[in-house]
Amino acid sequence: MPEETIAGCLSDSPADRLFECARRDGLASLPLTQRRGLNRVTGEVAESVAELLLAEVEITVFWHITTPGVHGVDLLFLCPDESVLALEVKGTLRLGSLPRLTPSRLRQMSREWLNGRGNPAMAEWDLRAEDLYAGVMVVDLAGATARVVLSADFETFVPLSDLAELSDVRRLTTPARPGSSG
Repeated sequence: MPEETIAGCLSDSPADRLFECARRDGLASLPLTQRRGLNRVTGEVAESVAELLLAEVEITVFWHITTPGVHGVDLLFLCPDESVLALEVKGTLRLGSLPRLTPSRLRQMSREWLNGRGNPAMAEWDLRAEDLYAGVMVVDLAGATARVVLSADFETFVPLSDLAELSDVRRLTTPARPGSSG
């Protein structure tokens, strides 16, 4: 992803300046006391970057979690094939790192988690897991890359090689039958 995409998501706030220092010089360049506050900023920047990357492939987000401390699906959007996708965005400042889904009583992005009472996006739009596809995007802010996996069954995930593949989510998440071409 272009460096300008990340830079465009930052303000001149002290937290964002600290984030940029960690991104430019590495987390080890900051004392532990300063690194502790970076998780929130990293998550916010990653979600903003995700929205910009989706906009580049003409996908518009219709719900974005914006209230600090609120948990649940990060982004909801309608794909060009009219599939609704719930996307969890994980950001990292550790080059090549794959952040884990948040541990909880219910596995994040599982059917039960999506249908849980503490998921404001799902409640606001009156959605159930059966109404949508699930995805996870890892935004590696140190390496300026993003990776996405999708699921139709909330158990098995299919990697995307390009965000433009979101134009046909149903095809990507439906297993090909033996002898079929796609």
